[in-house]
Amino acid sequence: MFNKSQADKVQYVDPKKILFSIPTLSDDIAPLEPLSEKPNGKDFGFHEDDWRQIEFFPKSQLKTIQQILKEYKQFEQAHRVDQGWNAVYLRKIQRVPVISSVQDLEKLLGTKAGDAPILFTSSSISGKVKNGFTLPLGGNITMYGYVDGNNIPVLGASVGKNPDDSRLTDAFLKLNASNGLFVVDWRAQLLIIGASIDSQVEIWRP
Repeated sequence: MFNKSQADKVQYVDPKKILFSIPTLSDDIAPLEPLSEKPNGKDFGFHEDDWRQIEFFPKSQLKTIQQILKEYKQFEQAHRVDQGWNAVYLRKIQRVPVISSVQDLEKLLGTKAGDAPILFTSSSISGKVKNGFTLPLGGNITMYGYVDGNNIPVLGASVGKNPDDSRLTDAFLKLNASNGLFVVDWRAQLLIIGASIDSQVEIWRP
């Protein structure tokens, strides 16, 4: 147990020694609005660091994302240390329409859209994604995004504990076949860019 003099002592830490638990973050922040009431068990939320860690893009951005992945891989390897990373790669990606509407997603994926996701930090609630939506796929897989005008510029996926990865694969196959979308997992440093006629997915790594 600490005595009073120990507890009151101010300690200083070299910021260069503070490590990050993840190697990459999205540079764009989700548009948020304050909550009108406290979250309940029906609300879906995740840590704001997980924003866009798995996300879908239109095929027009494939070469751009491949180049960013190559740069990110080099950065991640250069800044990796035993217990984490000493710097974070901030992904700066121009937002373009991914898909036209929530209604199209509901029809394509066979699920009903829910309320906007709630983002939080380790110590507080950041807010609810403005004009946002969630799409529960089951198996601890939830897709999410937000509407900006007449299109959806962000379409991501949140993976919970013990996920049924086949649910996300099935969603990819449908979105790839109908709209040519591909999916990137930034932490795993891989792209799923296509599928064969027997639903075998095509993976690309930098």
